[in-house]
Amino acid sequence: MTTAEAVGIDTARPTIPVKPSFIAAFTLAQIGAYVSFMPLFQVLLPLKAEAIDSANKAVVLSQVAVLGAVTASIANLVAGAISDRTTSRFGRRRPWMVIGALGTVASYFLIMMAKSTVHLMAGIVCFQLAFNVLFSALLAVLPDRVPDDQKGRVAAFLSLGHPIGAMAGVILVGGLLVGEASRYFAIGVVLLVAIAPFALGLNDTPLPAGERPPFKWRDFLSGFWINPRAHPDFALAWVSRFMVLVAITLTQCYMLFYLQDALHYSDLFPGRRAEQGMALLTTVATCTNVACGMLGGMLSDRLKRRKLFAAGAALVLAGAMVVFSLVPSWPVVVAGFVIFGCAVGCYYAVDIALVSQVLPSQKDAGKDLGVINLANTLPQAMAPILAMWVLGPAHVNYHALYLVAAGLAAAGGLAILPIRGVR
Repeated sequence: MTTAEAVGIDTARPTIPVKPSFIAAFTLAQIGAYVSFMPLFQVLLPLKAEAIDSANKAVVLSQVAVLGAVTASIANLVAGAISDRTTSRFGRRRPWMVIGALGTVASYFLIMMAKSTVHLMAGIVCFQLAFNVLFSALLAVLPDRVPDDQKGRVAAFLSLGHPIGAMAGVILVGGLLVGEASRYFAIGVVLLVAIAPFALGLNDTPLPAGERPPFKWRDFLSGFWINPRAHPDFALAWVSRFMVLVAITLTQCYMLFYLQDALHYSDLFPGRRAEQGMALLTTVATCTNVACGMLGGMLSDRLKRRKLFAAGAALVLAGAMVVFSLVPSWPVVVAGFVIFGCAVGCYYAVDIALVSQVLPSQKDAGKDLGVINLANTLPQAMAPILAMWVLGPAHVNYHALYLVAAGLAAAGGLAILPIRGVR
């Protein structure tokens, strides 16, 4: 694979345009990463929680998700910082992509074999450790290699990872395959096949050993604190993403149970399972997700405006969640998922580009993206805790759950507007 020429490891932003072959391989790797976790959290993990304790499945799912999110938060921070300091002759990012992908596949076996909540927690911890080693290295390639005037376009292609990964994974495990082992095997194979071309072909500039700063625990740990007064744009981008991602996590993580317990999907469509309904919703949302993601990312490059698209998408997202809350009927939910897919696609595409332009340090991109990624992983912990409280003692108050999600999405969109360093 041909990639952009080396730009050197320093504080300068990349200026050499990346080629279509680079974008294609990067996009495929991103899709593979999303296939590795989207169906796990949307379908496989809820089903495993139900198999372990059907009467308390929402509680089991929430407990496991919280522990996994805490693990992911720590793992992504540390892995990103370590990859910044890696002096391997294979580069800074490539070794961790390979290690993370292999570890992710191995963790599926532990999750599949879990017979209790404790065993399931152990499997999810292993998964989150491995996956975040992979994902932190993968995402750091964007600021490493892509110049600012291409970030919107490349981010638009990378945003395809979410809808296509979700659709392919959920169709695979929710529709085509019914055996538990075959489901885990399938997403593992997809991950390895998708990551391999990018990891092996990446022109990953090695960090000379002499340029790596001396390691001191105090400096290493203090580096994770980024002063919001010194870097207000970074702080606002973090807050915005955190609130929007809590809203998205609430929607996606509990949608299967929403179909089961609020819509009674199996009663509406005898002989069909709720996970099949989930696969259909994901497919519907993917069409608008892809179109709006590509359009939003490319227009934000052309118009050189990120905030308008990201904030607008978050507000549209809030509207979709209001629909889920107020009108729990199958046709309306399908329409709501069309809106949801469009908003998520545009938000992800533009927000990735926006965030990569407000990083405090180019040479510490992996570490800084790890801090930003807390806004992805902490919602995985906060959303289940919030859900346990909002859903009520019977764990069925989905009306309130999606109203709360709508409020968070709207607040996240408004938090983007004060950013000054990006239009």
